[in-house]
Amino acid sequence: MSRILTPSHATPVVSNGQTVQRYLVTCVPVAGWWENAGEVRARFIGQRFDDASHVFVLCEDSRLVGVVAIRDLLGAEEATPLRDIARAAEAYSVSFDADREDAASAAIRSGLSILAVCDAEGRFLGAVPARALMTILRDEHIEDLHHMAGILDKSEAAKDALTAPPHRRAFYRLPWLLVGMTGSAAATAMMSRFETALSAHIAVAFFIPAIVYLADSVGTQSEVVVVRGLSLTDSALLPLFAGELGTGALLGSILGCLAFPIVWFFFSSVGLAATVGISLAVASTIATAFGFIMPWFFARLGYDAALGSGPVATVVQDTFSLMTYFVVASWLVF
Repeated sequence: MSRILTPSHATPVVSNGQTVQRYLVTCVPVAGWWENAGEVRARFIGQRFDDASHVFVLCEDSRLVGVVAIRDLLGAEEATPLRDIARAAEAYSVSFDADREDAASAAIRSGLSILAVCDAEGRFLGAVPARALMTILRDEHIEDLHHMAGILDKSEAAKDALTAPPHRRAFYRLPWLLVGMTGSAAATAMMSRFETALSAHIAVAFFIPAIVYLADSVGTQSEVVVVRGLSLTDSALLPLFAGELGTGALLGSILGCLAFPIVWFFFSSVGLAATVGISLAVASTIATAFGFIMPWFFARLGYDAALGSGPVATVVQDTFSLMTYFVVASWLVF
């Protein structure tokens, strides 16, 4: 038996780019299971292959029955039957619709540098060589990094946001900062309504930066988690939201419980201590909710969640944190 596969021998299958068929090479060495090493070596002289690292041993109906490494073929005696030096086909075989990452991972675990691609009946179609396996692993690694950064399916836009000229980058970001500026003006106007009360209880003002910062930090953590999660999971939104909201409430409660005795000790005011503690718990929960919702909302609208949600979520979180603090203070201090 002597033949070199060409694309006409392979079953045509539409590839979605994620299967091994995309990386298939068909011009590879093949031999019959009944042949010996000398016959095969003589026949391969003068032939060129896409990959010649292995010889694929086939039976009469083109089913793969074994694989011989070229070093084993060159080192065998003339009369050595191929079946005596062939390795089992099962370890090398993958179906033409196998997922590329699963196939490459299986090859690495088994210590293989090439894979044989077969159809549903086990007929040999071609091979995925070592260079293709390396390409697959690299592509999957980059895809995983994009998942972690939350930019999958937006790679070009994300790259443009980093490499575009300064004026274009400013153009991308400025609208969201203007929204943030508008929100900051609203927060300032709200604070001015408590000017008289703050003048009478100046200690309340001491904790405004802490309330805003801690609540915003909790919300920012949720925002980062959600930006990643938009790419990492297709799970339903509600369970994810409930879990993250519970986490934010727990973190806020812990911070509030830690702050209560400290404020009470230094300011000798149970009302002020309770205001700070309750405000931290409530503001952190609210900030978590907005930190979760904003990236999802921007992604649904087709905007870059990393650019849009940050400034908008920050000013919304800060405004609600201040509102929470002043409302609680009006009940317990003012």
